[in-house]
Amino acid sequence: MKFQFKQKSIAWLKSKINKTSDPTFLFIFTHPYSGSTALAMILNSADSSMLLTHHGEGQRLVPEMCTPNRWNPNKVINWRAVHEIWMNQVNMVQQQNDHIEFVIEKSPPNLVRYNQLLNQFKNNKIIVFNRNPYANCASMLYRNHSPSTKSKEDRIEILERLVNKWIYRSIFSKKIIDEHPTINFTYEEFCKDTDHIIKKITDNIPKLSGISSDLKIKVKDYEPQKISDQNQRQISKLSNQEKAAIGSQLHQHEALLKQFGYTSHWQKTICEGGAC
Repeated sequence: MKFQFKQKSIAWLKSKINKTSDPTFLFIFTHPYSGSTALAMILNSADSSMLLTHHGEGQRLVPEMCTPNRWNPNKVINWRAVHEIWMNQVNMVQQQNDHIEFVIEKSPPNLVRYNQLLNQFKNNKIIVFNRNPYANCASMLYRNHSPSTKSKEDRIEILERLVNKWIYRSIFSKKIIDEHPTINFTYEEFCKDTDHIIKKITDNIPKLSGISSDLKIKVKDYEPQKISDQNQRQISKLSNQEKAAIGSQLHQHEALLKQFGYTSHWQKTICEGGAC
C-alpha cells in the first residue's frame, strides 16, 4: 500500500509539473465604441500576452454570450462551459508559445456580470476603461443608426436612448472600481499620453512587459493608424441641439460623471469632459 501511494504521489507530482500553467486574465471592463480594441491590441504587444480572438472579445467563442439579451445582468450563462472554451483556446496558444502568462479579454457585456466572471477566473487583473459620453453616443449613432436617413426628432430620440445606455454601463463601471482593486483610466487619458498609461499598467502588473505604444492599429473599417483621440471628429458631427439633449439626460448623474472626469454641461470643452 505504501508503494502504491508513493507511485500515485509521483504521478500526481509529474502531472502538476507538466500541466500548462494557468494564466492571469486581464479583464478590460469597457463600453462598446470606447476605443478598447486599440487598448487591447496595444497591451497584446507585451511579450507574454494573448487575445482569445482577433479583436480581444472572448464572447465570440461562446454563442450564448452573443444573443440579443447579452446586456441583461440576469442572463443565465453556463460559466463552466465558458471557462472550458476559453481555456481550450489558451492551451492551444500556450502549446506554441509557452511564455503566455496573460490573457487579455474585453467583451463589453462582461461589465454587467463582472462578479460571475471574476469568480470563474479568480487569477485576474482588472482595467476599467470609459469614454466621453458625447463621443461615445456620436460614434454609436453614426456606426449603427444611419442618421442621415433620420429626422432631427428621431436622431435626438436615438441619442437619448444611447446616452441612457452609457449611464447604465457607467454605473457598473463605478461598482467595479468601488468593489475591486482596479487600474482605471479613460480613453482621453490613454490617447493623450499612451506611454504614461502603459507605465501605470505595468507598475501594477510588472510582468506585463514589452508593450509598444507606437503600433499602427487596425480598428473596424479604418486604416491602420497610431493611437489618436477621435473625440473632436466624432462630436463635431452632433448639432448643438443634440449635444444639449445628451447633456439633459446626463444632468441627474453628475456625481457619476465626475468619477470619470466628465460633465453634463455640454458647453464645456471636450478637455473638461463636455462637448465643445
